[in-house]
Amino acid sequence: MKKPNKFLSFFTKYPVIISLVLLIPTTASFFSAMSGAFDFHYNYLYEGESLDIDDETFELTGIKKVGNVTQLSSNFSYQGGACYQNYYVVCCDAFESILIYDTTNMKLVNTVNTGYNMPTWHCNQIFFGKDFYSSRDKFPLLYVSMEHETVHSIMVFRLMKLGDAYYAKEVQQLELYFEDEQDTIYFPNAYYDYDEEYIYYGGYTEKSYMKSDSNKLKFYTFNLPDYRLEYFTLDTAESLDTFELPSETATQGGFISHSHLYQTFSFGSETDPLKTPKMRVVDLKEHKIIKDYQNLGKDFGVYEEFEHVAINYDGKMYSLGNPFNIYEFEFKASE
Repeated sequence: MKKPNKFLSFFTKYPVIISLVLLIPTTASFFSAMSGAFDFHYNYLYEGESLDIDDETFELTGIKKVGNVTQLSSNFSYQGGACYQNYYVVCCDAFESILIYDTTNMKLVNTVNTGYNMPTWHCNQIFFGKDFYSSRDKFPLLYVSMEHETVHSIMVFRLMKLGDAYYAKEVQQLELYFEDEQDTIYFPNAYYDYDEEYIYYGGYTEKSYMKSDSNKLKFYTFNLPDYRLEYFTLDTAESLDTFELPSETATQGGFISHSHLYQTFSFGSETDPLKTPKMRVVDLKEHKIIKDYQNLGKDFGVYEEFEHVAINYDGKMYSLGNPFNIYEFEFKASE
């Protein structure tokens, strides 16, 4: 008679034990993935009443220098910026590096070695999502708008810390799709509404970033895709909402609070009205501009290209003025 297989005999005798042992790696992987999906982080975004401007009482009162950007590259400038807790994060053009500042003293605390040098990745606008890739991560996922109409529209990265250094790992790629050519927007950037959990994707209706009566800023609204999908297409035909606004020259970065988009525009010219530094506040639900600062230089004495505006959890609003300055935008609003 054939000698019985000891392994099969053990499996037959102890099926529950074997099943549990085999299930452990799968279960661990499952809960590891799910922990990132549902690990909501508190106190990461300012939610106080002082930015609730439904009564249109928001008012810029000053722009003051609070720090300097550490220039690591002579080839590229720094572009998009966003805040998480007390950290102010600035992204380099071509995604060459990311700088992390502590807003309590505006000192550089870390530099992310991205390992990239992509001239077509402008990194004009960035924001942090709500999801952590892993419960071990210090930062939630970082969404970077490259200002491309289709390929590499938004790249999503995990900021990983190994030892004392941070590294960027690509997690997801989001691309725009226009079924009809007339729906195309140019130099697009995405902004995230943390309350409604929508992406507002906006760009020019003409292939130019200069202001004109015919060149509008057109916005599409999407749900934020699950970050576990490595590749996802944002089809404008499936947009939840679409609207247009008058354009401004050279869209810069911004943020959304209480469904209001705060965004800077243009360059640092003192003489050209189209290129003076600007800022506007847009009510995204009503599709209207509720605050419009046409010359920040004249109003506050700073003629620089404000690459973005970002806000941290305690209500401080920051901007990077090219070439190397960090500013705080002071404001007052409803009590």
